[in-house]
Amino acid sequence: MTVSAHAGTKNRSDTTGTYVVKLADAPVAAYDGGLRGLKRTMPASGKRLDPTSSASREYVRRLDARRDRVLDAVPGATKLYDYDYTFNGFAARLTAGQAAELARTAGVVSVTRSTVTRPEPAPEPAPAPGPAPAADSGPAAVGKGTAPRSSASGRAAAAPASPPDVPRFLGLSGKKGLWSKLGGPRHAGEGMIVGVIDAVDPKNPMLAALPEPRPDAAVIARKWHGTCDKGDPADPAHQVTCNNKVIGAAYFRAELTDPQPVDVPSPLDMHSHGTHIGTTIAGDYDTPVSIPGTNVRGRLSGLAPQARLAFYKTCWSSGCGEADSLAAIDRAVADGVDVISFSIGGGLTGPVNREAMFNAAKAGVFVAAAAGNEGPDTVGNTSPWVTTVAAESHDTDYRATLVLGNGRRITGPAFSEGVPKAPLVYAANAGLPGAEEAEFCAPDTLDPDRVRGKIVICDRGGSAAFEYQDRLDELTKAGAVAMVLTNTPTSSQDVFAEPTFPTFVLGPRDGKAVKEYAAAKGATARFTATVSTRVEAPSVAAFSSSGPDPASGGDLLKPDIAAPGQLIAAGTVPGGFAGYKGSFGFWEGTSMATPHIAGLATLLKQLHPGWSPMGIKSALMTTATTTDNEGRPITRQTDTAGKTVPATPLDYGAGSPRVTRAADPGLVYDSTSADWTAYLCAVGVEPPTAGACATAPETDPSDLNYPTISVGDVFIRQTVTRTVTNVSSETATYRATLHTPPGYTAKVTPRTLTVAPGAKATYKVAFTRTDAAYDSWRFGTLTWSDTQSAHRVRSQISLRAARLSVPDEVTVTGGKTTVALATRIGWTGRLTATTTGLYAGEKHTGTLTGVDKEGHAEAPPSESGAIKKVRVHVPRDTRLARVAVFSSDHLRGSDLDLFVYDKDGKQVSPSPVEGSDEHADLPPGDYDAYVVQYALPDGTHSQQFTLWTWQLGKSAPDVPATVTPASQQVGTDNRARVTVTWQGTEAGRRYLGLVEYGDGSTGVGRTALTVAP
Repeated sequence: MTVSAHAGTKNRSDTTGTYVVKLADAPVAAYDGGLRGLKRTMPASGKRLDPTSSASREYVRRLDARRDRVLDAVPGATKLYDYDYTFNGFAARLTAGQAAELARTAGVVSVTRSTVTRPEPAPEPAPAPGPAPAADSGPAAVGKGTAPRSSASGRAAAAPASPPDVPRFLGLSGKKGLWSKLGGPRHAGEGMIVGVIDAVDPKNPMLAALPEPRPDAAVIARKWHGTCDKGDPADPAHQVTCNNKVIGAAYFRAELTDPQPVDVPSPLDMHSHGTHIGTTIAGDYDTPVSIPGTNVRGRLSGLAPQARLAFYKTCWSSGCGEADSLAAIDRAVADGVDVISFSIGGGLTGPVNREAMFNAAKAGVFVAAAAGNEGPDTVGNTSPWVTTVAAESHDTDYRATLVLGNGRRITGPAFSEGVPKAPLVYAANAGLPGAEEAEFCAPDTLDPDRVRGKIVICDRGGSAAFEYQDRLDELTKAGAVAMVLTNTPTSSQDVFAEPTFPTFVLGPRDGKAVKEYAAAKGATARFTATVSTRVEAPSVAAFSSSGPDPASGGDLLKPDIAAPGQLIAAGTVPGGFAGYKGSFGFWEGTSMATPHIAGLATLLKQLHPGWSPMGIKSALMTTATTTDNEGRPITRQTDTAGKTVPATPLDYGAGSPRVTRAADPGLVYDSTSADWTAYLCAVGVEPPTAGACATAPETDPSDLNYPTISVGDVFIRQTVTRTVTNVSSETATYRATLHTPPGYTAKVTPRTLTVAPGAKATYKVAFTRTDAAYDSWRFGTLTWSDTQSAHRVRSQISLRAARLSVPDEVTVTGGKTTVALATRIGWTGRLTATTTGLYAGEKHTGTLTGVDKEGHAEAPPSESGAIKKVRVHVPRDTRLARVAVFSSDHLRGSDLDLFVYDKDGKQVSPSPVEGSDEHADLPPGDYDAYVVQYALPDGTHSQQFTLWTWQLGKSAPDVPATVTPASQQVGTDNRARVTVTWQGTEAGRRYLGLVEYGDGSTGVGRTALTVAP
């Protein structure tokens, strides 16, 4: 049993908190039989989970009874949720002592402190004051397409500007589009139910009831087991009403301890995020649209306009709770959804929700999840059983012209119905006396007498204390009629022209010229109305999170695919705290890309009801394209001025979907929960079934049967294996075409595959490094084409050569005097190994009284009873300096945090984690280390703390050590082993040393060795 929290997070709440308790039995979606009198409930491949069957009901009764017995061990605990279908356990409010008691109870696998995730960083702050959901999104930007190269096939449209036609861009509409294969848009999505883990405003015009009678009524009745929770009867103003479009609604806020006015007790969307997502997926076909603040008018359609929607609200003013989100996923699967759209990131992708999604996919539910909005090397939601979505542009952009009084015209990104000629002023010259940051139009800086009735130039940036909407509020308060927002040379983030206020965006050069003109007497300007124009697309958004996948070290390519996530027009909530003034608006983020893939998956599931979630994912990925609508390679944006760089599979995964080809992919790469379990074991992650790694086949993570091929650590050579399944109706022979990544050779065996309908075939690809640079990614493709060239099944290949793989940290406890270290080598030749020997740590002790829960990432804290400071000086010749605290030195159940700051007050230590095992490695310099007592076990008020410090290399080691062999020849098998031996350590002391490796001429890596006798 374990008591744990997600690495890298700290739930900053009181000692009594929300815990998720996992019990030993499998949940309903994963129970495959074997218990006396209880039949299997796990659905067969291609079948749906039936929560209403007698087998499911009997099994749930068993889970309930065992859960009640476990709860008897902790009298006084407040149970919040029962979990039965995708996770077996419950959530409860517990003290730390109760959590520890539960962890020792028979039948309990783990007790995990639930995290409450704040919003993921969005491309720009939320468009209105107040809290935003923990969502991978931000308010809509303009001008994000590859605007400098206009498409030859399009010209500027006449006013009014048209809303984006994303269904056309994705290949749904038209005689050859996917809708036509389903009977047209009036039938696209019939019989399908999509679960949106988010809130809803059912009054949105795109969620109006579908015409009756419905041809799929009987199908939906068989599938749907959910309800419509209108909300608290005591708050009728915020209740929701479902219809035959929004057939389900629920809300989960058991973790919300301090509700704010926006935290209404119902599924109602008080923001716009969930409504925007739901209408993107399945908004009614051909809905008339007018977007306030713009001249964008026309019609919008969801991708699966006849599908039904169920919403599960989990995000509140304080964030999104893990226990709440787990309840939502569990409920959605039990309700009978076909697809889940999950546009949430942050800490909600830890082991608890990861397991729920694992079992959801196991039960046949396709799960689409947002990659994140933090840019390169930050991808999240990377489990192989979910489809991870990056954000890209579509081919509709919006432009207007800024016309200056001197006749100069500048065309650029803007949303505007047109702004008449008005005086032009630079905010820096219109500030209140003594106001700072007036040039940024910061709150309470503008002089109404100098601003009223004028177009105001504001620089982008300023204090992090105010948000984008604050700037608009200040301009409105001061009486401005429009804003010209200028990027400065140091502006690096995206900027937005939000339709709630007329805004024109300029780059640094044009901004400088406009500010110079504004200084002239009588300067004026006006905006023309926005026009829509066809542009080159797609291009990956600058904010979109990219790989490599941190969980596998790049052995799994993530994100999986890209979809439109910029300038997405869909339903919004008028008057909600996102600032939208009408029922439609623009938004962007990977939150907006995710529902596009969820919608496409819904259509493919309708067309092929027997396909598994992984088969649908494979079809989308292997038919995707990596070229844009001009036939050029997809690029990645670097700023709002349209600058781009070549994109790679780390940005877009398989590429941009071509859904008509995905409807008939020929071959798919399928995988099962057994494959996912073996993958988890291979990457060192505990699978949902405890102890499963003991019997799971040993495999390399790169051998997961995935539609892409990725190896994050090629040591000279590696062979990967894949198996394809023929989902077409005819036997076909496929031939392989390799575009080998530069710096490698590759061989496919066999070169041809003949596969009957429903049959499988296996092949291998052997990669050998020639001259590829170490730690650098190289890309290629493998395409299987049938003899008629009707199908082209393409896998992206991503390879990274590795020089050396050794453990970063090794800890030896007890009386051991030796440790063996396994290595993998990326060259042939000599491997050398040396050691510094072991240095005894210096103990710093004191007494901590009470607790401190403030968090101290912004600045060094002041010492108090719960906070003690230790000065640390690291000399120049030190090879390794470390400060650390250990759980074993402190009271069980306590939680000590370690914060270290340099002489400038900058934090240089990692973020605190749950528990008291924390350390920081320091370069030469002077530091203040703070030990902060965050939590104590019940019934205690103080304890003695111990802080350890080490400085290696300033003198001879306290305990000599040896490494054998000191030098050895390594060959093409790329594996070696070294052994470290020592004698003379003393009990009660802690030692630290280094093992350093070389290739005979230079150092190539090292392992930190901690010895605690």
